[in-house]
Amino acid sequence: MKMRIVFLAVVAMACGGGGGGDGYTTGPGPTPGPTPGTASGSANVSTSQTDDGYGTATFSFTPASVTITRGGTVTWSNGNGVAHNVTFAPTAGAPTNTGNFSSGMVSRTFNTTGSYSYSCTNHAGMTGTVAVQ
Repeated sequence: MKMRIVFLAVVAMACGGGGGGDGYTTGPGPTPGPTPGTASGSANVSTSQTDDGYGTATFSFTPASVTITRGGTVTWSNGNGVAHNVTFAPTAGAPTNTGNFSSGMVSRTFNTTGSYSYSCTNHAGMTGTVAVQ
């Protein structure tokens, strides 16, 4: 069984706040960070190709969901020579779909908060979600 990997890199741009003070705070505690499998800075997400036992390749985005901050960019990388695309469900604020690409990278920036489902229309069941905070 051969396994090929396609990488999906998630890059989110954010501005850091200054601050100062003595390290003590008043009021509510810090806001919790992203949940596991998500990124507010950057992360790598792979897409794998496996054999289903009957000689048919199956593909998936792993993890299937990522979280970025508003204004962040998701970059999909393909290094296995198999044509993939990223097609978003029709949702207000969703970026434009990508065309097929067999190698290299494609990126999309997410400027609106929300949840954006996507799929590779070449491979049934190859789906993912980008949550934008």
